[in-house]
Amino acid sequence: MREIEMDLAPDGTWIMVCPCGQTETRGRGAKGWLAFKATMLPGDRYRVTCQTCRRYVEHRLRYGVRASRRLGPS
Repeated sequence: MREIEMDLAPDGTWIMVCPCGQTETRGRGAKGWLAFKATMLPGDRYRVTCQTCRRYVEHRLRYGVRASRRLGPS
């Protein structure tokens, strides 16, 4: 693994994992990440930064059925 990855767990929570070893599980009702920072960028892009090692990854938002601009599911 060379990038920060965000995956859906079988129980419906989200897991963020950084190559430095930092991990965080976010429950359905959580409002944000604690160990990672998600920032909106121009052009429908966002950046996720690990608060431990400062590694970051940028992605383009994918719009769902409701055209949501949220950085992560709730």
